[in-house]
Amino acid sequence: MDPDKVERSYARTGHYNNRADLQVITESKVTGILIEDGVATGVSFRENGSSIFTHALLQQSGIGPGTVLKKAGIEMLVDLPGVGQNFQDHPVVFTNFVLQNFTVHPNPADMFSNRNFSSWAQEVWRENKTGPYSLGVGNAAAWLGMPVIAPDTFEEIASRLEALDYATVLPTDVHSTVMAGYEAQMKHMAAAIRSKNTAFYNHVLTGGATSGTIVDLHPLSRGTVNIDPQSPFEGEPVVDYRALSNPVDLDIMVEIVRFTRRYYFDTRLKELGPRQIQPSDDVDETEYLKDYLRQSVSPSYFHPVGTCAMMPRDLGGVVDEQLKVYGIKQLRVVDASIMPVLVGANTCQTTYAIAEKAADMIKADG
Repeated sequence: MDPDKVERSYARTGHYNNRADLQVITESKVTGILIEDGVATGVSFRENGSSIFTHALLQQSGIGPGTVLKKAGIEMLVDLPGVGQNFQDHPVVFTNFVLQNFTVHPNPADMFSNRNFSSWAQEVWRENKTGPYSLGVGNAAAWLGMPVIAPDTFEEIASRLEALDYATVLPTDVHSTVMAGYEAQMKHMAAAIRSKNTAFYNHVLTGGATSGTIVDLHPLSRGTVNIDPQSPFEGEPVVDYRALSNPVDLDIMVEIVRFTRRYYFDTRLKELGPRQIQPSDDVDETEYLKDYLRQSVSPSYFHPVGTCAMMPRDLGGVVDEQLKVYGIKQLRVVDASIMPVLVGANTCQTTYAIAEKAADMIKADG
């Protein structure tokens, strides 16, 4: 929300509307990168197409894992095993708590259940852009580290991650460089689990009688997104989240559920008569909670990253620190796919920052 104009600020209002030299072609699909003697010279596209993922575009152009390209019958120009690998998204942990004695009014639910309040809110918004509609949704939230939400078990969880055989949690045909990159990531993730300054727990508060969205900010599992070998140009990419393939994710999520329960029942909120609806209040044993999570976790909060990671090539990286694709000249990737690991926040603003930095680097190159 723009605090001065009291208007939503997003890519169009914050960037596109201020750029007369920028043209966006909509309802079109890029079908390939034009490459001559190892140099990217342009792209081919057709109108009335659907969206396409960056990694798929690279694979369609002959840049990516040799095994994937061979299956799709695409000539390999650059063997870059990391393209389409290292896929991550923020999983959502579903819980539901209700404060039975919550009597504070107005509250967010009144916007839907109280016609008089809703009409007033709309009126003051139309007149002077004040009132409830001037408030951004989700502005109140908690970002907490593992030592805070799991003070008795975070060290054990970090040690369990360090002792894990990483080959057992990645696809069986994973390339050695991608494996090396994952091992390096998990070393840092173990340190992050031990740190109070790295948030794993995100609870968006509602300001009402019900609990809000809870997100695991740093999942340890890694998926893949590759072109469909049966239809590499016309078909949609094959997405495999591989959610919970790293068992330590479940250990972390169990602690997320337990901390949320303590938040409602072991604080002053208990005076408001909390009731646990999901998971059922009789589900407390670790294995029962894990079974519940396996059935209920959503693998996506619509924050996909990682499939063209900015990492060293020998660690499965796709682009360097200048966002240039390894092995091809004059080709950069500028979007969320370059993030090696998920940020502990929404990815939207981070992607804007990546684009702003990339623009500066492109201009500096002349």
